[in-house]
Amino acid sequence: MSFTLAPHDFYTLPDGGRMRYARIDPAGEPKGTVLIVPGRREFIEKKIAETGPDLLGLGYRLLIVEPRGQGLSSRFLGGDLFQRDHIDDFSTHLEDLRAFYRDVAQPSTVGDLVVHGHSMGGHLLLRWLAEDKPAVTGAFVTAPMLALAGMAAHLIAYGMSYASVRLLKHETHYAPHQHDYGGDDCVFEKNPLTQDAERFKIIENYFTAHKDLTVGGVTWGWLLAALRSMQQTHGSHYLSNVAVPVLALVGDKDQVTPANEIGTYLNFIPRVRTHVIPDARHDLLNEVESVRQECWGYIGKFLTDTITG
Repeated sequence: MSFTLAPHDFYTLPDGGRMRYARIDPAGEPKGTVLIVPGRREFIEKKIAETGPDLLGLGYRLLIVEPRGQGLSSRFLGGDLFQRDHIDDFSTHLEDLRAFYRDVAQPSTVGDLVVHGHSMGGHLLLRWLAEDKPAVTGAFVTAPMLALAGMAAHLIAYGMSYASVRLLKHETHYAPHQHDYGGDDCVFEKNPLTQDAERFKIIENYFTAHKDLTVGGVTWGWLLAALRSMQQTHGSHYLSNVAVPVLALVGDKDQVTPANEIGTYLNFIPRVRTHVIPDARHDLLNEVESVRQECWGYIGKFLTDTITG
């Protein structure tokens, strides 16, 4: 299998940062457009492997964008800290998404625009939909990052990250158990993401072939920014502002964003359909084929229902 980079382009943001993106068309005239925002550490080629054959086969144009801090988009840290996943505030990601939507996604959209996000990408899209109400027909999210595993741990992590960033000024230090990519990141046994050994290797294989894609663990600053952003979504008044239909798919074996932790917040979305997928871990569209097929059954029906009204 070849691990070459997909054809891509770069969008220059108002502050000079760059976001890598790809546009891929189906064989015939597109019936609609799907904007994809990946999860943390993910990149265009991984999302193509997970969604490309299915969405292109359904007749949709794909727009895939890499948030800053990952893929070949600009990083917030350089030099020896290049791999550290860091950001001061998730509002930066939202501003980037707004600019990309205005300057790239809207002009590139054919037919209805549907958005898809996984984990962190799902979190960003739900915040954007709640705050901006863009011209989007619907959204489907997988394992959206609305809470971390265990709310007690969530609160402890908030206190520790706040102290590390605000008091100790360790915002660019790795959080506990975080490190440059390698070691346990590459061990399939007991990983929390997928039960498919070959799909599990996609990230490792691309990182080996293209060192500049590599993303390690998160910093204290990233952790605090993520926890504060999640807190914004926890009030019923916030996600109730998402006006479009939303399909949410979560795995019943997800240890990263467990169904019982995020379900409460998903229910705040007025037009949400939530399906808990049996025997599925966090990385739902990168899972074993039986899980993927169940997910795509729900996605295909959602797209048909949403596009046709």
